Amino acid sequence: MTTTLPPSETNPQGNPSSLPPDMRVSPGTWLRKNLFKNWYNGLITVVASALGAILIFYGSRFVFVTGQWEAVRKNLTLLMVGTYPRSELWRLVVQMYLVASAIGIAWGTTTARSQDRAEDTGTSVQRPTPLDLLRRYWAILLLLVVILVFTRTIWPTLFTLSTIAVGLSMRAGAMRLPRSARKICWLFAAFMALVSFQVVSGTGGIAWWWTSALVSYVALQIASARDLTKYMGSQIVWPISRRVRSITPRDLARIKQVAQILAVVAAVVVVRIAYWLIGDTSSVSWDNWSGLYLTLLVSGTAILLAFPLSLLLALGRRSSLPIVRYFCVGYIEFFRGIPFIILLFTASIFIGFFLNVSSPLSLLTRAIIAFTIFSSAYLAEVVRGGLQAVPRGQIEAGQAVGLQPPTVMRLIVLPQALRAVIPAMVGQFISLFKDSSLLSIISIVEFYRARELIHSQQEFLVNSIAETLVFVAFGYWAISYTMSKESQRLERHLGVGER
Repeated sequence: MTTTLPPSETNPQGNPSSLPPDMRVSPGTWLRKNLFKNWYNGLITVVASALGAILIFYGSRFVFVTGQWEAVRKNLTLLMVGTYPRSELWRLVVQMYLVASAIGIAWGTTTARSQDRAEDTGTSVQRPTPLDLLRRYWAILLLLVVILVFTRTIWPTLFTLSTIAVGLSMRAGAMRLPRSARKICWLFAAFMALVSFQVVSGTGGIAWWWTSALVSYVALQIASARDLTKYMGSQIVWPISRRVRSITPRDLARIKQVAQILAVVAAVVVVRIAYWLIGDTSSVSWDNWSGLYLTLLVSGTAILLAFPLSLLLALGRRSSLPIVRYFCVGYIEFFRGIPFIILLFTASIFIGFFLNVSSPLSLLTRAIIAFTIFSSAYLAEVVRGGLQAVPRGQIEAGQAVGLQPPTVMRLIVLPQALRAVIPAMVGQFISLFKDSSLLSIISIVEFYRARELIHSQQEFLVNSIAETLVFVAFGYWAISYTMSKESQRLERHLGVGER
């Protein structure tokens, strides 16, 4: 019903305050033009304002006057980490510092790469101001403030501030490194994230495989470096008639392949020896991870696992191989047609029967498997819609210049397809995050289930029910809203729907 000034190059947001001085209008003129343009527009504005004022009044009264928040204050730790052993909370503190370091390094590296591209293309770099960051992350910051308000000591506040300081320091350090260190920064961030996980889960079982995979990839990248291959080739003496034979390009290729194999093998051996020396360190069972911490962990892990699986399913559904296409179609249609609650019960009861393992999988692992399977089926259809939106001429153009089909898909088709489906994909991620509350039906103490445990206490059997519901709902909303805002920012940056 309301009208706003159209966005333009000088006014990208359609905001009157961003117009040149000679084009600005007074507040009264803006109100008449946008909110009271005609009688029904004015009526809707008055009614909406009245309803908004009533909601704000009663909401503020509930939050600041009549609300009994003692249940949240006394059980804040239960809401955050659930039944996690209190004597082992130091693990979560160390993990948060490591995660903040990894995020800071990755953030700084991303910003530095953007600056590098801007310098190479001769364009200007617009760094976000503190006000811009506040507009982007105000919801999640408000959630942190609310949580800290309910704390009864100063230590959580000091921990939060120090964690933010560590992340910002790592970001500033990563931005000042030379260009040659960009890839190393990404690998170091991944290593920090892996170590943060091992701090909580310990080093027993197959934990050394995760570290071996990452360190092997680092060793492979080092062994694949062109300068290193040339150096190795120049140092090798071929015993032919006791003279140094000239190194041909074919010899360099063989040297590179041998170096890559030796580097991966050496990395695996070194990591295995390191884990053998460290031993099986103590850990906290996955079934004891709970609260908001568990909700974020399950959602993040399911998103990371479901996204690449959905890409494979979407590509497989368009494959020319009948067996691959039929399998992907059957997978997608079967799991999209099953209610998630049924799949969750099935995972919690039957997965152990299908996997012949010496020790049964934890309930949390089975829940993550169910989330990954269910979400990948829906995401596959989202990605398939993006693939179909790419014109056939784009593929033919790539093939005309001699690109192989995998290269055409990786460099031409997928970037355009994923760019077009960002809104739907992030919407699915948000839905996955909110669906994590269903874990309570299989007795996993996630964020909502932790709230139910509060009301199993004698003191709060019938008290503060609305207050705990509001707190949990606000937590879900703040995180979902931040994801939505970041999605919109990414859409504007990539020009989704504009070109």
